[in-house]
Amino acid sequence: MRPRHGFTLLELMVVLVVGGVLVFAAQSAWTTYWERTRRAAGGAALVAALAQLEVRHAGTGRYDGMPRPKLYVDGYSVRSQPCSSVGAELPPTQCIQVIAIPEREDPACGMLVLRSTGERWPENSACWP
Repeated sequence: MRPRHGFTLLELMVVLVVGGVLVFAAQSAWTTYWERTRRAAGGAALVAALAQLEVRHAGTGRYDGMPRPKLYVDGYSVRSQPCSSVGAELPPTQCIQVIAIPEREDPACGMLVLRSTGERWPENSACWP
């Protein structure tokens, strides 16, 4: 009797099914990784923009009157504006907020907001890795 060479159809199908399951798991983990990475980059851009505004405030005593930082970081557009509270704006000398608006819709977090008072929105810790 001659030794057999090659694989049976059943063995090939099992390998394909296992490979498919591994690819599905890897794709899910990869997507989650990139979402978390983009949010971290957006959060870091907010901190940098707010630090720049705080330096201006330390020198002039005001947040307004100078060009505000407008940045773009991977997947986010970063802008600053006076804080709004319950429909009314606080004076720009008291509070400023920087906002990271996502390029693509982010249903879990939406836009990220950091205020000079230390408040972060949304308060979900997954949005601020």
